[in-house]
Amino acid sequence: MVQASPRRKVIKALAKGQITIPTEFRKVLGIEAETLLSISLVDDHLELTPLRETEDSLRRYTDEDISRFLEEDKLDEETARQVRQLLRRGES
Repeated sequence: MVQASPRRKVIKALAKGQITIPTEFRKVLGIEAETLLSISLVDDHLELTPLRETEDSLRRYTDEDISRFLEEDKLDEETARQVRQLLRRGES
């Protein structure tokens, strides 16, 4: 089996952390203007992977995820009181 040599480029991160993926890498990976990428911190380096649309593209949420979402979406008492008042005003 022939092993491909790694393709490597040196790039510079901009002030806000932005980087440019070299054109030849984008072409090989099929990365276009609207391609979503997954970025992972693995030990001491980053891994970028283009996300491909599949039938299973939708994320599946666990019961724990849903419980956390519901808890995070709760209004504090003062905001809830103000919303109730506004809704009552709209009923008249």
